[in-house]
Amino acid sequence: MDITNFVVSARNQALLYGDYNTYHKQLVKKLHNCRKRLNIITRSRAKFSKKDAVTAENVSENREYLHLQLLTAERAWAHAMRFKAVHSTDTKNITGRTRSHIISRLDKGARDAEYLVQILSDGTTSGASDTDILEARAYASLLRGANQFEKQSWEPCLRSYATARIIYNALSTSMKGDIFKDLLSETIDPSIRYAAYQSKVPRTLAIPTIARRAFPTSDSSLVEQINKLAPDLLNKSGSDAQKGQVGAPNAPQTITWRSREVKIEDAAIALALASAETATARLAEKLASSDVILPKEMSAAYDDVLIASQDAADATKHAIDELKEEGVSQNDPRIQSLQITRTAVTYQMISWRIGRNRVLSGEHDGALLDSAPTTTRKSKKDASSRKPKIEPPGRKISRLKDKVVLYDSTIQSIDSIKELPGVAADEGLQAQLDATAKYFHALKSLSIARSHSLTNQSLNALALTKHAFDECQQSVAFFSKHGASSESSPQNIEIRQNDIQFLHKLLKGELQRCRAIVEIDNLRQKAANTTSSNVRAPLVQRLFEYPAEGVDLENLVDYPPKVEPIPVKPLFFDVAWNYINYPGKAPAAAPESEQKPTEPAQPQKRGWRSPQTVSLCLFAWSLVCFSIVALALGVGFGIGYTRYKAKTIYAPAPFNYSSYYDIPETLDSVPIDKLINKTELELDTGFIVSQEAKIREYVFNITQAYAAPDGFQKPMVLVNGQSPGPLIEANIGDTIRVHVNNQMASASTTIHWHGINQRGSTWMDGVAGVTQCGIPAGWNFTYEFRVADQRGTFWWHAHTMVQYSDGAYGAIVIHDPDEMVPKTDDEKLVFVSDVYHTYGSVILKSYLNPTSKWAPTESGVEPLADNILLNGQNTYNCTISSTTYPPSPDQPPPPRPCTGGQLSTTTIRARQTVRLRLINASSFFSYWFSVDNHTLSIVELDGVEVAPLAARGVYLNLGQRASVVLAADQRPGRYYMRASIPQTCFLPYAPYTSAGLEGAGYGVKGVLAYETDADEGGEGGGGGGGNVGEGEVIGRAGNTTNPYGVDNNGLRGDVWEGCDDMPFDMPAPMRRQPAVNVSAANTHYFEYAFRQAQDVNRIFINKTAYAPLPNNATLWKATEQQFTADKANSYNSWDFGLNQQVLLVPDADQGAQIVINSQDAMEHPWHLHGHTFQVVGWGKGPFGQTSSATTWNLENPMRRDTVTVPPFNHVVLRFAADNPGIWALHCHVAWHIEGGMFISLAERPSDLNELVGKMDPDTRRQSQSFCGMDGGGG
Repeated sequence: MDITNFVVSARNQALLYGDYNTYHKQLVKKLHNCRKRLNIITRSRAKFSKKDAVTAENVSENREYLHLQLLTAERAWAHAMRFKAVHSTDTKNITGRTRSHIISRLDKGARDAEYLVQILSDGTTSGASDTDILEARAYASLLRGANQFEKQSWEPCLRSYATARIIYNALSTSMKGDIFKDLLSETIDPSIRYAAYQSKVPRTLAIPTIARRAFPTSDSSLVEQINKLAPDLLNKSGSDAQKGQVGAPNAPQTITWRSREVKIEDAAIALALASAETATARLAEKLASSDVILPKEMSAAYDDVLIASQDAADATKHAIDELKEEGVSQNDPRIQSLQITRTAVTYQMISWRIGRNRVLSGEHDGALLDSAPTTTRKSKKDASSRKPKIEPPGRKISRLKDKVVLYDSTIQSIDSIKELPGVAADEGLQAQLDATAKYFHALKSLSIARSHSLTNQSLNALALTKHAFDECQQSVAFFSKHGASSESSPQNIEIRQNDIQFLHKLLKGELQRCRAIVEIDNLRQKAANTTSSNVRAPLVQRLFEYPAEGVDLENLVDYPPKVEPIPVKPLFFDVAWNYINYPGKAPAAAPESEQKPTEPAQPQKRGWRSPQTVSLCLFAWSLVCFSIVALALGVGFGIGYTRYKAKTIYAPAPFNYSSYYDIPETLDSVPIDKLINKTELELDTGFIVSQEAKIREYVFNITQAYAAPDGFQKPMVLVNGQSPGPLIEANIGDTIRVHVNNQMASASTTIHWHGINQRGSTWMDGVAGVTQCGIPAGWNFTYEFRVADQRGTFWWHAHTMVQYSDGAYGAIVIHDPDEMVPKTDDEKLVFVSDVYHTYGSVILKSYLNPTSKWAPTESGVEPLADNILLNGQNTYNCTISSTTYPPSPDQPPPPRPCTGGQLSTTTIRARQTVRLRLINASSFFSYWFSVDNHTLSIVELDGVEVAPLAARGVYLNLGQRASVVLAADQRPGRYYMRASIPQTCFLPYAPYTSAGLEGAGYGVKGVLAYETDADEGGEGGGGGGGNVGEGEVIGRAGNTTNPYGVDNNGLRGDVWEGCDDMPFDMPAPMRRQPAVNVSAANTHYFEYAFRQAQDVNRIFINKTAYAPLPNNATLWKATEQQFTADKANSYNSWDFGLNQQVLLVPDADQGAQIVINSQDAMEHPWHLHGHTFQVVGWGKGPFGQTSSATTWNLENPMRRDTVTVPPFNHVVLRFAADNPGIWALHCHVAWHIEGGMFISLAERPSDLNELVGKMDPDTRRQSQSFCGMDGGGG
């Protein structure tokens, strides 16, 4: 009969796209159809008559009667849940008539379900099996438990849910599927835990134990059926019962942290700790085995401990959260004990993670150069007798890089321990952690030093080795006083005495070796600097000479030895010399011989050869061979000589910089003080926040000019001569009017207002090829739109080719007197962006080719920036040449002016709070933003106010914004603001290294300077009524890498650096909005993957790469399109062409759902125009693969306009279809946009046609006139 599946599958299907109201409507419809099939429906206009009750005979004859009873019970339950959901936001909870109605509906559902049990219990008549009866019994207990839960009858509630749990547990032993597990984890177990709490049941009892104790054992028939399926389930001495008690043999009752012992407050924590102890014992046993263990096996052994430790940490956090939800104060002893427990178990988890890294590093934590983990299975005897294999330098450097990644992960893990509750106040532990970190810093520096040594950079190797030795000495000094860990235990965070002593001795020897090599290199350099007349062969080659001038001890031998050819005279020339009379050759003297008497000549015998005959034959052959060789050499020399004579050598043409970078020949140069508008970045504009609507008018003059944001002069696209461009400030309800004058020589442009929904003005969205054609060079266009129901931080940027990469971007700040964020004393703008020293359109042309300037052997490789900017500024090492767009060897460009640049400085007042409005305006990179010594409170994400989140930093992907509140409560001075690139998010996919980024340390720093009153004796000097601290920057960096998304790193390895947004259910919007209901017509699914098309690699969306319409915009063509099902064509291309996808959103009274499914190994920031969407679902793998793959958040989902989709994951977005228009949906990586990672949405086309018909005729005429005039976006 499959009762459980019938109920659960219907619930899941309905709640996947809707809510309880939707489910209730579906049940009413299903019930009506079921009655029609059974012919028991009340006819239209007929008098209602009560139908006979369902009997066992009915169920036996027709299973529809079973469904009729189930649908009736389920309808009552859904009705109650609908009322409960509607009133869940009431401030005074659910009271009075509403609660009575909910209880009444649940009681009806429970009675209908219990009647079904009564019917099925007569198995001979109904035909129901024991399993069917048990399923019906569990379902009835589930509904009855929900009824008693609302009545707050806790003991009966506990009994009902315990009955359901035991039955479902028993059924899961004999039936496949995860339905029973889902019911337990999502509904039954939380209800049991809460009912047990209300019944004063100790928290130290696990849920299985509570359920076993509350189960009605007096029901002998039910007990008998349970024992048939699972004999040990109800047995008090069974394993499940034992595991459910903290007093079980392997479950600890207390935990000790730094000599303080606390009682374990939750059974789940105790069970997880017991599992961790078991896994630790298995790990120790495995590592002590006699065989050599493969790295994967060692990693797997540690993984079991890590998983159990993580479970303990999660259980502790869950217990703390439950107590907080119950209103328990922070000062409560239970909370205090749990906080100590949380610190202890988290410390253990991180300790084992570090131990895993140490095992993977090799013997002595990878201190030996050749200490690679064994990769083949051999016994220890075989391994010791095996000859070492000589590795090439490249392989060694690769292994050193892997070690550095492990050391970085370990150091970051140690830093995360310092942020645990109670650690900061423990000076002894802080000192131990510092010493441990120095030990791993020494190992990291040693590995980097060896890589420099292998590439013949001996001076760098010496400096790094000396640094490693100094760090190790400080670590040795600590551990020599405080001891080290046991030698027999598995490796963890504790440092063993022999390892640190070994490293210290090794570094001492390495330091001497590096010094010797540097000394030898200095002697070589000294010898090389001598004049050529003094250059002599090494002493070993001059041993036959008497050293009259003394022995040159600085030139003993050539090292390393060179392979040189040995001069050998061919045999042929000996023969030729003996038999050919060359000009000038003296005739050979005849050898003197004793004179003999002459004898008469004897006649020769026929058939015998004389000696003269043999010599002539040899001579003839020699002459023939010589002639052939001479002829060949003569022809060769002749041809070469002829070609040499015919060749004319010309001087290279002078380098044309403007032609090379595709820019006008005469450009102005903008100094840095004019390029940066300090007043706007400080938001010191005197803007008045009010509710009075006004028209805010701006003028944008777009030009090309030379500027040096980081000290290196490059061609840029500027707006009003500045970058970042002009600030737009407005109040909610204002109308913004921007006059754009395109003063560039030959390039068209458009401006997009990122995050502004353009409600009712889709033609003002500013996307070239979608909502308009580009504004041609020398022309102008006026953007005008109203800001309605939006507030917060936004930005504008050029949306034509990659012009914003060259500086065409700026901020939009929308004020609202009723904005739901904490009030602050001041506000500042902080832009983070990347900069390419070559003009953007030049890089784009190379990127779109089959091969690029930076990757001549691969296609589709994104260019890496030359530097990172904070508020448009940074420093640059002028000796570094770009590796992204290196100059041609035959025609190097003239050197551009380079001054080295300067850091951006943001001034704040001491003892005040400041709101930092952060904007990522980059072309390719995401960042982790932090401020040394300061904790940030995140209060806004993409224009959506969120409940404050305290953090050491915030992650910003391309196009994303965040507002953070910072309290200036530290010692007055200067602190670094840092924006660091998560390197593992990008570098694994780049076959080359950006020399500029490497020199910048893959990040940018700015200065946050405290300004104090002069009478307070503030540090430094300044002006404007206070002193801005100058001189050295103080403070200490916190976590500078993104901790979110580590689980999605995949092939990047076990690194403590993620590439994702914060968990989607972590931020809670202050303006609550439940997930919108969606219709099937408004639901779309697409996937993207990296594919090869002929010689080009691109990321394709549904096997399609976007290209804009020639001489037209999608908006204008959409008004001529018939959006009917038969016109969709392949991949929703309609009549737009196969290189476009336009997803139709036709339903006005329903929401839309877009599922983005990643088949790529890199994360991508997806931006939707026209809407602030809800992130309602997410999960690993393709969407819809399994019922449990997607995590849903439908109550108050996070809202954004730009979301990071992790690799090989899916994200589900929803939004209300209330804004007719053509809206772009694309990856915000600038290179991916131009590569075709782009689709469009046609929202309510019929309403769009009506909207365009009401558009200002002059504006429409001008916008459409630009089509066909486009001069390119360079």
